[in-house]
Amino acid sequence: MNSSKTRTELAALRNAALDDLMATTDEQLRQEAIDEGKDLDAVALLVGAAMQEAASAALRHRMVLAKERMQSRSSTRSVPAIRPPMERIKQLVQDIFQADQSLRLAFREGKKQTDDDWLSLYDDLVAMGAIKPGEHDN
Repeated sequence: MNSSKTRTELAALRNAALDDLMATTDEQLRQEAIDEGKDLDAVALLVGAAMQEAASAALRHRMVLAKERMQSRSSTRSVPAIRPPMERIKQLVQDIFQADQSLRLAFREGKKQTDDDWLSLYDDLVAMGAIKPGEHDN
């Protein structure tokens, strides 16, 4: 039996079992558990724990995928090889913010941006296409 056929058969069995379970009433499930001598409170705790673990696993998986997407975006982000002088960068960034009033800038401790902050902001605006490197070097 090949693995594809095995997976198909297992999926069909799983679906049939789920269909059977969904067709069973809550009272029938309770009675089956009691007939088998199971503690309903313990079963409820186990099911709850399994559901929480499944939800946590799904969230962890989503977080891993999101981190991978963010890392791939940041690794492909182009940083200009040659930047204009710092004063020109500040002027370019300020011009962009004056031209687009929807943009906002937070200052460190409410005072001022460091040169690294200006460089990072410039690089971000270049990556977004708001500033074309080389056009404003003078």
